Amino acid sequence: MNSLFLLLAAAVAFVFGYRFYSRLLALGVFRLENNYSIPAPDRPPEDELRRSKRHLIFGHHLASLAAGAAVMGSLVALIWGWIPAFLWVVVGTVTAAGTYGLGSLWLSLRYPGLNPAEIAARLLGAPAHGLFALFAFLVLLIMNAASATLAAQLLSGFPQVVLPFWAVAVLAWLLGGFLRGREDFEILSASLIALTLGLMAVWLLGEFPLAFTGLLSLESGNSFVAFDATVVWALILFVYAYHATRQPMWKLIRPRGYLTALLLGVMLFICYAAVVIDHPVLVAPEFHGGPGIPATLPWLFVTLTSGAVAGFHLLIANGITARQIKRETDARYVGYGGALALGLLALSAVIIGSTGFAGVQEWNQHYASWEEFRDLHKVFELYINGFARLAGGIGLDPAFARTLGAVVVTGLLVATLEAGLRVQKQLLTGLTERMPSVLPVNEKSQIAFVVVLSALLTLHQARGLGGLAWWPLFGVADQLLAVLGFSLLALALRRHGRPVAWVVAPLLFMAVVAHWAFAALAAQWWSAENWLLLGLGVLMLAIELALVGLALSTLKSSSPPPT
Repeated sequence: MNSLFLLLAAAVAFVFGYRFYSRLLALGVFRLENNYSIPAPDRPPEDELRRSKRHLIFGHHLASLAAGAAVMGSLVALIWGWIPAFLWVVVGTVTAAGTYGLGSLWLSLRYPGLNPAEIAARLLGAPAHGLFALFAFLVLLIMNAASATLAAQLLSGFPQVVLPFWAVAVLAWLLGGFLRGREDFEILSASLIALTLGLMAVWLLGEFPLAFTGLLSLESGNSFVAFDATVVWALILFVYAYHATRQPMWKLIRPRGYLTALLLGVMLFICYAAVVIDHPVLVAPEFHGGPGIPATLPWLFVTLTSGAVAGFHLLIANGITARQIKRETDARYVGYGGALALGLLALSAVIIGSTGFAGVQEWNQHYASWEEFRDLHKVFELYINGFARLAGGIGLDPAFARTLGAVVVTGLLVATLEAGLRVQKQLLTGLTERMPSVLPVNEKSQIAFVVVLSALLTLHQARGLGGLAWWPLFGVADQLLAVLGFSLLALALRRHGRPVAWVVAPLLFMAVVAHWAFAALAAQWWSAENWLLLGLGVLMLAIELALVGLALSTLKSSSPPPT
């Protein structure tokens, strides 16, 4: 099979989705209003939340959506063959993910200034606030720890990335200061200059690798602690994330995410240009299975989340993106368009994973069993090296392409970490207003609290790999969060007198898949006597079921307003 066929089929589906399906959602379901005045939030807005240009918002939104997980999930999902992975990326993106992305922004704009837990309390009643906040906080905690671990492993495994990565951060800081309050034409010229300088940094500074060799040892009396490079980089990233989270969003986090998204655009352009010019042949089978491979259902849908449907996209849309949007109609471009852009990234991973081997035998050896993917950073290495191979096929320097790919993937992981910590801080602020005597009140203390918790989870195994130990729970918990997000959308649509069938259909599908997967995982944890994962999983399932019960009770007790 020619990989060009996959690209053309996906392009047709994505164009159709944005041109027609998103228009149906915008006009017929959510009924976005161009003249809808976004009310001022109950809390005084921070300087960081001032409205911004939608292209700038789009780039930051895309970078924050755990795009690194889209790469990882798509490559792992190929273990069931390229047809299931391709179909879920394309169909899931156009239908469920696009609906969820657009709807999450609409919901946040209709309840301005409220975090998702507070919106849940508005729709489901006061008991929902603490339950939703705890569930979302735990999901973000795992996501933050995993993002930090994977980014640290990439900085350690690709030392040529270190200087370009931090150079891009400095460029983003300069770009953020320049873009504040500028007009659209100034943003375009500044973006082109920053992108050019970013590519030059990748090209020139990539020639100077910076690596930690051996162990960093700390001795105090009779105690001795040794840190490897992954631990050191994880600590550095958390120190950076703490200071970045304390800054107004316009100063560093937003322009860094935006610049990373521009570099991602260049990378995808190179990737798809190589597919058009070189049209490599798929060596992956259409369907694949074996004794060491779990069944396609339900695992495909909880493995490939970001890049299709991911529950935490509601948290990012609410805590990061919606607070910057000027007009409600921009939710279509940013929310649905962001889902499509993430789908394009996931599609590139499907193509690279299906063509990046010498032949079918080599592919079968790599995808022989589920155990091959325990070391998740090797999945990113497969993507980065596969991208370099595609770029080399059309005459680009493979070393430059490898550095570019690693810089982009690392930047996406760090953007997810930045967004996750910021949203956790917002959730904690909402809880602090209800429990000021228990939780930290000062903003600086709140940021330190969430950073320390994420760092402790990352470092609890003393090798910086703590976040990955919890990754099996993240996939199913993320889909349970999607069930809750679709439930909130259905209730809000009903309250506003708008059709709910368009969100109920994916809600029911995700509910079946997520609970099916959790039951299978719980059985595995019980057999392996992994009581920690089992206990936390049961806690999160109980919270989710309690919230679903509140949603059903609310749905039965209320009638839709007249249209």
